[in-house]
Amino acid sequence: MSLSFKVVASAPGKVILTGEHFVVHGEPSLVMAIDKRAYVEAVTEERKVRIEAPDLNLYWEEGLDLPKPLAPLKLILERLLEEAAKPVGLRIKVRSELPPSSGLGSSAAIAVAATASVSKALGIELTEDEIFELALEAEKIVHLNPSGVDPLISTVGGVIAYRRGEGYVAVEAAVQPIVVVGFTGSRKPTGVMVRKVERLRKAHPEVMAPLFHAGGHLTIEAAEALRIGDLKRLGELLDINHGLLSALGVSTRKLDKLIYLARRAGALGAKLTGAGGGGCMIALCSNEVTADRVARAIERGGGQPLKVKLDNQGVRLEK
Repeated sequence: MSLSFKVVASAPGKVILTGEHFVVHGEPSLVMAIDKRAYVEAVTEERKVRIEAPDLNLYWEEGLDLPKPLAPLKLILERLLEEAAKPVGLRIKVRSELPPSSGLGSSAAIAVAATASVSKALGIELTEDEIFELALEAEKIVHLNPSGVDPLISTVGGVIAYRRGEGYVAVEAAVQPIVVVGFTGSRKPTGVMVRKVERLRKAHPEVMAPLFHAGGHLTIEAAEALRIGDLKRLGELLDINHGLLSALGVSTRKLDKLIYLARRAGALGAKLTGAGGGGCMIALCSNEVTADRVARAIERGGGQPLKVKLDNQGVRLEK
C-alpha cells in the first residue's frame, strides 16, 4: 500500500478598486488582493479521484455526474494527472472564506489554490506564470471570456494595475487600505452585465468613448494616490468611478443605497465592485473605528458587511 501525501495551498480573493467594465475594452483596472482566502487540500491516495466542497454542499467522484461549479477543478486535476503520468488517486477538499457568487474572486482563488496544491502533491514544480495559466484555463469553463485579472491577483497578491493583453504592474501601497465590503445578497452573471454595457457602447459610441477613456485615466490617478498614501484622493476617485459605472447602467437600487449609507457613515469613498447588477460594493475607510461604523450602516441597510485589508501574499503553501 502506497503512502498518502497531503498538501494545502491557499490563494486570496480580491476587490476591484477601479476600472471594472472599462478593463474589458482595453483600459487599465486597479485590483487589490484581500485577506480572505480559499484553501484547497490535496491528498494522494489509491484509486479514485474525488472533490469535496462541503461549504457549497458539492461532491464528485469518478463515475458520478459532475456538478457544474466543480468543472474547473476537474479540468485542473485532469491536466495535472496527465502531466504527472502516474496512476494515482486524489482527494481534493475545498474551503473558502470568500462568499460564492459575490464578485470577490472566490472561484479564481479556488482554482489557483487547487493548481498549487495538486501540482505539489503530484511532485510537479510550477512557476507562478504556469499556475496562473492553468487557473485561467479552468476559469474559462465558467466565465467563457474572463479578463484574467481574478486568477492573476490570486496568484501574485498585493495591488496591481492590469491592462488586458499587456500584463500588469505591481503598485506599492504607502498605507494599508481598510475596506468594508457590502454584499447585496444577489448577483447577475458577469457575462450578462458585460453584454449590457457592450450594447450601450455600440448604441452610443461617441458618448461612451469619453466615458471609457475617463475610466482608464481614473485608474492611473487612483494607483498614484495609493502609491503616495493619499486615501482622501483615492476615496474621491472611488466616488467618481461609481458615477461612471452608474452611467453604464450596472448599478442597482440596493447597491446605491448601501453606497449612500457607507458615505454617510464616514467612508472616504464608496462604489460598486465587480460586474454590478447586484454583488458587492466597497467603502474605503480612514481607520478601524470608521470601518466599524460603516459596517453597521451596511448591515442596517440590509447588506452583509465584511471588513478586509490588503494581502500582499498571493498563492502560498500552508504549513
